[in-house]
Amino acid sequence: MLINQICSPRNSTGATHLAVRQKNMRQFSLTILILLLVIFDSGCATQSAWYRYELCFGLSADSGRTSISDQQWQQFRDEEIVNRFPDGFTVYPANGYWRSVAETYSEPSRVFMVVAPETEETEKKLTAIAQAYARRFRQKSVLQMKSRVKVYFHTPSCNPELGIKPDHSN
Repeated sequence: MLINQICSPRNSTGATHLAVRQKNMRQFSLTILILLLVIFDSGCATQSAWYRYELCFGLSADSGRTSISDQQWQQFRDEEIVNRFPDGFTVYPANGYWRSVAETYSEPSRVFMVVAPETEETEKKLTAIAQAYARRFRQKSVLQMKSRVKVYFHTPSCNPELGIKPDHSN
């Protein structure tokens, strides 16, 4: 009798061991599929706290008596910013305005913007950049802004509803 139970393809309920194993394998496969979908989907929207940092650099020096040239700005950017944020950042032109006593002043400016996690390292890098600019170009101050943002990386695999297909021709 015992040998019959062990060697028999059926258990006491009549279900085959193979059918039970197949059912368990389907459940395991479904669990893995769900986990993979969660992992790959999470690459589209980040889960950690991200911040948008901006530094505003005025392009006038010596209380407006001299201008900082494009070449000087680019050299500063290459020496002070690129090495600190090699993964990427944005710089765009702006006009800064402020009031002093009874007069309103304006000057051309550059705004440096980077999105990064809030870390002590990020804060140190931004402070070093602002201080280097203020020293090099004799600035009274460099404005720094920080705001929490929700970050998405839009790619065809994250947003198939856009109808964009990856280019595999390369």
